Amino acid sequence: MALNLNKLKRLDDAGLVELFEEDKKLWTAMAKDAYNYTSKFIKGEVRPDDVAPTLVPALEVSDRLRTYLASRKLTQNYWYLWVAELIVDRLWPDLHS
Repeated sequence: MALNLNKLKRLDDAGLVELFEEDKKLWTAMAKDAYNYTSKFIKGEVRPDDVAPTLVPALEVSDRLRTYLASRKLTQNYWYLWVAELIVDRLWPDLHS
């Protein structure tokens, strides 16, 4: 489930890495909420793969991401999970500290 090089390259090709950088503040707020929610239900150490699925529902209703994906005709549902993995991967040191 973790972000691997293949997914990262496809996200970059689709412009989603750039979108992450442009709206980092938005994605950070969403990731912090997902991390905090997840940490309430997991005893012990929370891992990135625990947080990404919690973040997906928020991304699925995010106007910013939905509009971007629609404009690029990226209709597959896996994009939401992959973006969640990207967000968690890039922000993990800040979330986990």
